[in-house]
Formats: sequence, C-alpha cells, structure tokens
Amino acid sequence: MTGQRVHIVGAGIVGLATAAALVQRGCSVTIFDREGVAAGASRGNAAAIAWTDVAPLASPGIWKEAIGWLADPLGPLSVRPAYSLKILPWMLRFLAASSKSRVEASTQALAALNGEAYPAWDRLWKASGTHNQVRHEGCLEVFDNEAKLQRARPSWAEQRRYGIDVTELSGDDLRAQEPELSDHVVGGALLPGWTQVDDPLHLCQSLASWLKEQGVLFELADVSAIVPTEHGADVRLVSGETHPADHVVVACGPWSRMLASQLGDAVPLDTERGYNITVPSPGLKLRRFVMLPGHGFVLSPLSTGLRIGGAVEFGGLELAPNWKRVDAMITKAKSLFPNLDASKGERWMGFRPSLPDSLPVIGPASASNRVTYAFGHAHHGLTQAATTGELITALVIGEKPAVDLLPFSAQRF
Repeated sequence: MTGQRVHIVGAGIVGLATAAALVQRGCSVTIFDREGVAAGASRGNAAAIAWTDVAPLASPGIWKEAIGWLADPLGPLSVRPAYSLKILPWMLRFLAASSKSRVEASTQALAALNGEAYPAWDRLWKASGTHNQVRHEGCLEVFDNEAKLQRARPSWAEQRRYGIDVTELSGDDLRAQEPELSDHVVGGALLPGWTQVDDPLHLCQSLASWLKEQGVLFELADVSAIVPTEHGADVRLVSGETHPADHVVVACGPWSRMLASQLGDAVPLDTERGYNITVPSPGLKLRRFVMLPGHGFVLSPLSTGLRIGGAVEFGGLELAPNWKRVDAMITKAKSLFPNLDASKGERWMGFRPSLPDSLPVIGPASASNRVTYAFGHAHHGLTQAATTGELITALVIGEKPAVDLLPFSAQRF
C-alpha cells in the first residue's frame, strides 16, 4: 500500500536509505533525530561497502584469540573495567552464538543480506545522483604474521563458497600493489569486489539534500516513545508533542534499545565503540582500502584524507573516550607503512550498535506490525543500509521482502 505517512526515528545512513526507498514508492516521510543528519556512527565509519564480509564476529575459535586481545587494553578487542559487569550478559550471548551451528546459520543470513547490498546501493546511488562518490578499487587484507595468515585461509575459502572473489597474494605481490608496505608483510589477499565511498559524511549529507528535494521532512527532536494506535503509531517527543503516522521505523542505532523495550522486545543491543583518526596529509598514498585483520583495524583512503580506525571497545554510551587506542593503532600502522605521518589529524570515537550474533534487527515490533525495526548493523551499517531500506519498504507497503527476514527478527532473542 503506497501513499502512507511514515515517520523514521534516526537520521543515520540506515534511516536515510530507508527514507529514500520509501519516498520512491510514494510514501510521505518525516525523519526525527535529536542531533541531525549523520551525527553518530554514520559520519565516522570506514567508508566501506563491505558486502564480501559474510562471517559473524562470533566464531567457534574466537575465544582463543579474544583472550589474548582482552589481555591488551589497547588491543583489537577490549572491555573497559567500569563496564565489565554490564557487558557480561551480552558476552554470554556472544559465547552461545559462537557454536558451529549458530555461526553457520548467521553466515547464511549475512550472505543473503550482503548479497543484496551492492545492487541496492547501485540503485540508490543512481536515483540520488551520488554515484560519483563511489570507488571500485577493491580491498587488500594484509598480514605481518604467518600464523595469522594461515588462520585467515579458511575464511577466504568460506567467502569463495558464497561466490566471492578472493585472490591470495604473497608479501611481494602486496608490495607490488601498494609499494608503501614494509618488508614485514608476509602475505594477504585481494578482494576485487569491495567498494568504498569517498567520505561517509559527505554521502549522508548528499542523500539528505536529495531527500529534501523529494519532499522528505527532517525534524530535530528527541523521541521519548512510540505508541501503537488503531491505524498506525504515534511518535511522542520529549517536548510533549505527538506526531501520528501510518507506520513508524526505528533506526536510531544504539538508542533503539529503549524504544524496542517499550514495544515489548528485549533486544540485547549494546555498542562496540570504534575509534579512528583522519589524517589530511599522511605522507603516503594508498590506491585502495587496506584491512589489517591481525590487528583489528583498517586504513581507508578518503577524499578528506587517510582514515585509520577500527578495533572494538566495550564501554557503553557514557564513559569518556580512551584516545590511547588511536595512538596504538597509529604505532601499529607505522610498522607496516613506515612513511606514515599521523602527527596531525582529527580523532573520533563512535558507537556501533551491535548484537551478539552479528545480525541486525530488521522486522516488525511485537506490539504492532505498524512499527518496524532497522537497527543493530554493527560494522556494516553503511554496507547494509540500502538493502535494509528496501526490505523495510517492502514490509511497509505490503510486499514480500527480497530476503528472508526471520533470522533478523527482534523476537529471536
């Protein structure tokens, strides 16, 4: 059913992409956000359309590696001591999601969702005129440790099983691709299908401008509740205002948990705090996106400079940033790229909304099928935004979604 009045809570990339899909199907859309367009994780992500990532964070062997990471407070995975008790229930669910059968099911679901990611983005880029903000150079995975390189090979085999092109490269092959790499690099792989955008904030701003031209309204407001009604749902604001709609979409990242709880869904949503620095003059030039899986971060060449970031820190929404994590990434990056100069750059920390099984929540609320969830995309918010928007739109207008949404249901927990 087209022509519906739809309110979206959240002006990040998922909310924007959902608005784009809805407005193209004749819906009237208003987006509510307390801070504005791309004020959260959408402005500081690594800019990758990482549709080739099909493995969940949880895996049967992850705990062996995670124990070593947790011993290093500045390593790829850390838990702030002040948050350790609060994150424990999430960690227990993560452990449960690490069984072989659960990982296989999550991988199949991610492969199905990510398989639609690039085609959906291609449609959105063309419709919005943002196709000139996209690069198609692929991605390199780089290792400076032979044992970690060997452990990566099964994951490459799994990707190939899903039709993803992965070409293993020697250290010399990698240096031929990226001459700035040091002699410490022992090997890695090229994923030619990988895509990235020039700058995620710029993309969000461009989409927002286009959406306004399509008649989408943006409201700077703090949402306190969503209340189902006989023919739709009301968005209630902290200011006391009420905005009725035929349908409401919850896409406000880590802040979605509170609204879902009000609607009868106890979703174990937490945040992986990500850190980065964007260096306008890094002293080196990379041709393409570089992942350092053994260290848990990436180097992403943007139109605004080189972004060095990633890693996972569990610390909730309130604790102050630990900028030593950025310093640690810079030190490791210099060991692989000796010419790197990161003495001047803009530091950033953001909150990735994450679920223990690495699957986002996409689908109706328990309280009403007039309220739909679109949150919890973790590291893949940018990757999965366009296809999430199309799936949500199918639900809103009464069509069958292109992907089976049962694995992404809020009621799976």
